[in-house]
Amino acid sequence: MLIICGVSYAIDVLPVFSEFNQQWIDAHTRNNGLKGALLFLVVAVCLLSVGVPRQGVAFLGGYAFGFTEGFVYSTIAATVSCSLCFLVSRLFARKLVQRLFPVKIIRISSFLSGQTFLKAFVIRLLPLGNNLITNVIAGVTTVKPLPFITGSALGYMPQMAIFALMGKGIVVQSGWKLAFSVCMLGVSMLLSIYLYRRYKADKMLNDSSPSCPAESAHSSTSYKAEVK
Repeated sequence: MLIICGVSYAIDVLPVFSEFNQQWIDAHTRNNGLKGALLFLVVAVCLLSVGVPRQGVAFLGGYAFGFTEGFVYSTIAATVSCSLCFLVSRLFARKLVQRLFPVKIIRISSFLSGQTFLKAFVIRLLPLGNNLITNVIAGVTTVKPLPFITGSALGYMPQMAIFALMGKGIVVQSGWKLAFSVCMLGVSMLLSIYLYRRYKADKMLNDSSPSCPAESAHSSTSYKAEVK
């Protein structure tokens, strides 16, 4: 929280962050070569790390660099931000949160530990939720960073592509590109709902299946020991 407050204060004070909009993009990144791309990445990572929606960053990326480069740069920024937030949370908040909320952390860890890559992928596809909070919560659990971050990176891609295409469509005033991006957003939402329902159905099926009490107790004890 202290790190987020510090970065938020810097964003509020420094004009390079407070003016991160269409005019800023026009002045500092578009047609500015490698320097413009690096500046966009740095500012985007900082903004994403304090809770700015990644869709907005992808939109501005498409506006500044076109669809392909805007999609690539915004996805890289979201992935780097995810990694930073995850590692900061794990290094500085994990012990405190586990001590204050042991039962909740065990429950979340047990959910994310199995098929971490797939679950991170599906979570990022969902149109609801907060990217920053998801990264911070995952960091205080026992989840392994690599499958979580790689699953998140792939899960980011559909929406980043959609909003980068929207940004590109605004530049060239292309009605069909805007319409196509809206249709893609609808398909992405339907896919995420389908995957979520499949997960819920599989979970209900697994919960209803009989299990050995002794094995379940042993698994719970082992997991609590791992968390400790």
